[in-house]
Amino acid sequence: MDTEAMTARRAWASVSPVPRPKMAKVLTPSREPVCRFDAIEHQYFIDGEEVPHITGMLDNVNLIDDAWLTEEGRERGQIVHRLAADFDLGAIADPRQVENIYKGWFLAHVAAMRTIRPTWTAVEQAIISVAHRFGGRPDRVGRVWGAWAVVDLKTGTRSAATPIQTALQAILAAPGLRLPPTAIVRYELDLKKNGKWELFEHTDRRNFDKAYEVIRDCAKAA
Repeated sequence: MDTEAMTARRAWASVSPVPRPKMAKVLTPSREPVCRFDAIEHQYFIDGEEVPHITGMLDNVNLIDDAWLTEEGRERGQIVHRLAADFDLGAIADPRQVENIYKGWFLAHVAAMRTIRPTWTAVEQAIISVAHRFGGRPDRVGRVWGAWAVVDLKTGTRSAATPIQTALQAILAAPGLRLPPTAIVRYELDLKKNGKWELFEHTDRRNFDKAYEVIRDCAKAA
């Protein structure tokens, strides 16, 4: 072997081998839970497991007074809520043409909407909280006088449970609005048979303390 070749060989031998790159750790994205709402049975599911809903949770902790829950009251609530939703979604062009025994309550809603002039982003839309594992359908989510709000429609006697109910609705709506629940304004819209209406704002922050207590008592933590 000539001198030049031997020199080259010694040079190659002195070069440290290039280290092989380590295998990069592959991060598999976590699968999003599958949420489902059964509108017929009024049931909420996360990955096939049923989770509680707001009305059932309030009932389980004895915050709902059954004495006021009559068949007539249930029927009135269901029909007025359906008519109000149809109006808010633009399906009823002329409310005066609606003929129904609960027309007075419905016209009260129409009068309220024409006065308040809200902008709804959700009308009775089911929401499921994966973090808190419960579901619900706030009657309305949207802007009222420029502020994000949840609004609960009532056609019967006022209840002490309603401020807790709207707090739970705000907890559900908060992630979609990218706001803390306490930053969402909470209203109760009381509709009357005579076509009159009253809008009450729920301002007691302690309602959220009770709402989270209800969640701890009724829902499994994620």
